Amino acid sequence: MEKKLIEAGIRNLKEFGYPSVTEENILTDDIYKAFFERMLVGTKEDAKNNPEIRMACDKLIMKINGV
Repeated sequence: MEKKLIEAGIRNLKEFGYPSVTEENILTDDIYKAFFERMLVGTKEDAKNNPEIRMACDKLIMKINGV
């Protein structure tokens, strides 16, 4: 699930004009991770009845924040 969320984040960032985003830097680059974290928070809110998605979002948010 985390991989799917990362892939969706990369697609979204590329659509917003960030062609250099990758699986490696979406969790480390300050600009990319800020956008990705907002996307994850929105995805988590939309997935109220899907604990798998919510948990995957939480894990990625923790990775972004270095937890």
